[in-house]
Amino acid sequence: MPNPQHFNINGQLLSNNPQHHVWNNLGYWAKDNDYGAACQALARLHGQAAQLHAGEHILELACGYGAAFELWQNEFNINKISTLEYRPQCVEYIEQQSLAQLVQISQGRFYPLPKQLNDVEYDAVVCVDAAYHAQSLTQFFGVIASALKTEGRFAFSTLMLADDYTNYALTQRMFAQALLRLANINKANVLSHAQIIQAAQQQQLTDIQIVPLNSVFAGFAQWIEQRASQLPQYLKLSKDWQKIYLTARWCKWLVNYPLLRYVLVSGKKSPLPLGEG
Repeated sequence: MPNPQHFNINGQLLSNNPQHHVWNNLGYWAKDNDYGAACQALARLHGQAAQLHAGEHILELACGYGAAFELWQNEFNINKISTLEYRPQCVEYIEQQSLAQLVQISQGRFYPLPKQLNDVEYDAVVCVDAAYHAQSLTQFFGVIASALKTEGRFAFSTLMLADDYTNYALTQRMFAQALLRLANINKANVLSHAQIIQAAQQQQLTDIQIVPLNSVFAGFAQWIEQRASQLPQYLKLSKDWQKIYLTARWCKWLVNYPLLRYVLVSGKKSPLPLGEG
């Protein structure tokens, strides 16, 4: 099991704007060329895909520093949020905010969900740019299904094997798999389009939509190139920057060799067929 520190990101290196330092995702860059705006745009797509609306109780998995809480409240009128986060310093930061809309926060990984979270059935589950760090996507779907009410909705972003993955050279596929290991992403998390739908349906999750977000890799890579020109050399020699820089290099490589796609997965929990449950 990876140490929580493995997932630490120095937000101060990603943007000059202190208000953006709590954001830690790759961003959706179709309309934005600013890190904070792109991060919000990616979160907003999740809220839209999960069809969030007023009066609901949502569960956000891997919430980071809670940067999206204000978005859920202001744009989707969500005033009941429970959340899970692996990094202790993020949990401590959120607890210090004393947010009125926060119902429950727990520290831990996706599986198993802490009892205080698993004892509730949620209207929706969202997970922005983190689901690929589960033990497996099949297990992650099981967590979603256990947390949702019947007819509850979900949305998360992850990596997917390209339809033509096997057409790429063996050396390119081996390099992609090596990069996944370096990023602490289990290969059981990166499935094909058909495998994602099958894994979801096995957990009574239906109406599955898989939408490619083509701007994510290219936009993040370009943003980091821009940030590199703004930072002093001593910061660019730090381990924190090297982690960010290598992530951007990987994103750029995937733009040129799109073996893996960045996708938004959404759907709902269907009732069990008659005679089951």
